[in-house]
Amino acid sequence: MDETAERPVTIRHYRQLANEIIEKHFGKPPQRIVYRRSGRTNFVFAVNHVEGQFIVRISPDLSRIEAFKKELWATQRVREAGVPSTEVLLVEQDEDSEPYMITRRVTGTEATHHPQRQRIIHEMGQYASIINSIHTKGFGAHFDWTNNGFKRRTWGDYLENEWEFEKRLQLFLAHKVLSHRAVTKLRKTIDETRTLRIKPSLIHADLRLKNVMVDDDGEIAAIIDWEECLSTIAPQFELSISLHDLSIDEKHLFIDGYGLDSEAMAPMADLLRAFNIINYSDAIERAVEVKDHKMLAEFRLRLSGGLDLYSLC
Repeated sequence: MDETAERPVTIRHYRQLANEIIEKHFGKPPQRIVYRRSGRTNFVFAVNHVEGQFIVRISPDLSRIEAFKKELWATQRVREAGVPSTEVLLVEQDEDSEPYMITRRVTGTEATHHPQRQRIIHEMGQYASIINSIHTKGFGAHFDWTNNGFKRRTWGDYLENEWEFEKRLQLFLAHKVLSHRAVTKLRKTIDETRTLRIKPSLIHADLRLKNVMVDDDGEIAAIIDWEECLSTIAPQFELSISLHDLSIDEKHLFIDGYGLDSEAMAPMADLLRAFNIINYSDAIERAVEVKDHKMLAEFRLRLSGGLDLYSLC
C-alpha cells in the first residue's frame, strides 16, 4: 500500500465504509472501530460489536474479490478438516464498490517469539500435513473455488504461465546471482517433474510462525493469511517455504510433526531446494529495482551455498 493510500482522509473514508458494512451485516453499528495499519493492499479495521469482535478488510483493488473468495473457500475446507483457522463470515462486493470481507477476530499473539516455539513448530507440521491432504483440481491460484469459468491450469501450464519459472531463472543469470551451471541444474530438476503424474493439493504457501496465532500457553488459535494459498505439488512446495526460516533443529521438528522421516525426505531434497531457490526471484527483483547491491551480494552468497554448513556442495 503506497503512502497516498495511508493519508488520514483515505483512512477516514474506509473507516466509514467499514462502519456501514458492519451495520448492514449485523443490523447495528459497531461500538468501536479501529484502523490497523496493513503492509498489504487492504484497509483493515478491528471492530467491537454487541455480536462480538470482528475484522473488516476492504481492498481498493476490485480484482481482490477473487482472493477473498479463495480465502473463504480454503478456510472453510481446512476448518472442516480440523485445522484451526480464521472464520470468514462474509465476502462481498457491492455493485461498483470495493470488495470486502468480515472475519471473526482471532485472539492471541503471533507465534514467532513464544516460549513454546518448538512445540508450536511440531504442531504446525501436523497441521501442514492435514492441509496438504486436501486434494484439489488444477494448479496455481485458481482451482476448486473458482466458479467464473476460469480454465484450470495443468502442471506444465502453471510452471510456464503463472509461476514463470524460466523467467525467474533468467533473472538469476542476468544479475549473476547463480552460475549457468546452477541454473541448468535447477531447470533440469523442475523439468523432471513434467513427466510425473502429480495430483495437486492445497497448500497454505506461507505457513510460517508469523502466520500462526497462539494463546498464552502456546496453543494454536488459528493459522491466518490464506489469500495466497495455492493448488500445487505437496509437500515439496509447502515445505520449501515453511522450513525456510527455521533452524536446523526446528526443521527436524516440523518434518517430524508432518510425519516424514529421513527416508521420505531424501528423495524430495532436490525439488524442495529448487522451489526454495527459485522463489527467491521475487526478493531479488525487488533488490534490483531499488539498487540494493548489498542485498544482492547477500543473496549471491546464500544461494551459492556459502552459508550451508551441513553438506559438501
